Amino acid sequence: MYKKIVFLMMVAGAFAIGQALALGVRVGPSKPVLKATPVALRAEPKPVALDDIESAWREWMVLYEVRLASLAVGRAGKILRSRGEKRSPSTSFPMASLSKSITAHCLNTFLEQSPYDWNSTLADMKPVLSKLNLSPGAPMLSKTLTQFATHTSGLPTHLVQGKTSLSKKHLDSQASMTRTALKVSANFNAESGYAYSNANYAVLGSLITAMSGGSYGEVCKERVMTPAGADNANVSGRMAKTAGYGGWLVSVEDYARYAMHWFAPDAPWVTSPSSYAYDPNTGYGMGVWVRKSDAGLSFNHSGSWKHADRRRANLGSFVIVAADGTAIVVSWDKKLPPEAYGHLFTEFSEHL
Repeated sequence: MYKKIVFLMMVAGAFAIGQALALGVRVGPSKPVLKATPVALRAEPKPVALDDIESAWREWMVLYEVRLASLAVGRAGKILRSRGEKRSPSTSFPMASLSKSITAHCLNTFLEQSPYDWNSTLADMKPVLSKLNLSPGAPMLSKTLTQFATHTSGLPTHLVQGKTSLSKKHLDSQASMTRTALKVSANFNAESGYAYSNANYAVLGSLITAMSGGSYGEVCKERVMTPAGADNANVSGRMAKTAGYGGWLVSVEDYARYAMHWFAPDAPWVTSPSSYAYDPNTGYGMGVWVRKSDAGLSFNHSGSWKHADRRRANLGSFVIVAADGTAIVVSWDKKLPPEAYGHLFTEFSEHL
């Protein structure tokens, strides 16, 4: 057992947990080391190893002393198994950074009905930004929507507030984070290459608000979650103002329905990632990590709300979608180390 734990911790070292301030918490995903190989779609999906997946999940809970958690496994639009330990798999809980892929797919529905696409820059979208009474700093005008969606916009993990934000407030909302990211010069090109930042998806979420003229949560539920059958998903409660980068409340069953629908093997984004927001250099696109294998494309992401104050919520979430469309979703109530996310990725990957 000791050797296995050490091995899993070494694998977990391949994961990068991006962190950003929001509501006084840290939010971040996990990233596996990916090696691109030629893609060949699997002709006949193998049976889902439900017992093995559930056993791996339960062993993981014991190893990391997780007492409240839920699991859902599905394929081809059907929930094949759902389990809960002191929390129902049909009850909505905060999904943290798993909100980001919802934002990407929601924005895409608006882009398809507009003169814009993922290669459009903020300069191109000035008419849209004007609805937010927002004029980005000059260096940000050349940034494309793909750069925001793939965390290559140059925005830092932790934004500098400057004078555009109230100094006594955290950057705890989509609106305040967007304005600070695009107006405070210290944030412009603060990073090079990939740098995970919640601000990127705050910007994309704000664009949804501007393009729709409505509520981010309401329009994205109508366009993304309802078509997938995720009827109880919503943006509400204390985390709601983090909206596009961390505000969704979704049960593991409903998130599995979302994942099966939008990451199905024949979905347009899955069959042609380069036509959407995707960075082949990092393997990140549309709010998830993309992994290539002989079987096809698989996807994964994780999320966490981490409070320094133990009286406030600490929780996590994880999704992985196999090349055959099998989706596994887990959520839990506990602050966990990076290797816990690596463990889930490794164990579930063995059974997909």
